[in-house]
Amino acid sequence: MPLARDHPDRIRWNARFKVRRPVFDPHPLAVFALETGFLPGPVLELACGPSGSALALAAAGRDVVAVDISDVALAQLAAEAERRDLAERIDCVLADLTHYDAGPERFALVLATRFWDEAAFRSGCRALLPGGLVGWEALTGRVGDDARHERAWYVEHGGLSARLPEGFEVLREEAHGSARHHATRILARRGAAPGASE
Repeated sequence: MPLARDHPDRIRWNARFKVRRPVFDPHPLAVFALETGFLPGPVLELACGPSGSALALAAAGRDVVAVDISDVALAQLAAEAERRDLAERIDCVLADLTHYDAGPERFALVLATRFWDEAAFRSGCRALLPGGLVGWEALTGRVGDDARHERAWYVEHGGLSARLPEGFEVLREEAHGSARHHATRILARRGAAPGASE
């Protein structure tokens, strides 16, 4: 189903990205994944924004499906990919992630940063190939926000590993803080299919 032009999240994020100058630095989770090494195969990035991670992964030879609700952010990413001669490796998809399903066992890496939706997390884990990596970062709170535990888009530290499906191995989990936000990050590997060689 096409994303409605008057979708409130599309309007809100388009307004934000229009006034932000994009910074195309890869996220630490993408760097961790590249350093750790992962299966051959494509990458799915959810809530990508104008993603430096997608660019870094494409530059490393990966095909990337980059999904976001903001067509402004996707246009910024596509323009930078074109400038770097990486456009053929990055497929930009406009979608509401609360209803997006990438399908099962397609990707070697699923990445999402500063984003939380329980259904999207479950869908992202299902989208991994056996042996693939999930890298996910969710906010745990905003500095000075006393209602942080009540907000649907916040996850307590340790909450990501607790929500992993059965058969995932946590490779690293850490809390991270900045001047404005606190976040929790996880890098985990889906178990190999039964009978697969190590």
